[in-house]
Amino acid sequence: MSSKKKKPSGPMSAAGLVSYYEDLESVVKITPTQVFIITVAFASLIIALRVILG
Repeated sequence: MSSKKKKPSGPMSAAGLVSYYEDLESVVKITPTQVFIITVAFASLIIALRVILG
């Protein structure tokens, strides 16, 4: 089998609208649970600061 990647063809590649995101890998992996926990912690911090600082 060939290991060559398909190159985009057609009007989008001819106009210079080539997508390069296929080759990128995310360095930071965040699960939905972690996003939820961070959001709740941030909201709690904001509420606590509003109560403390009036």
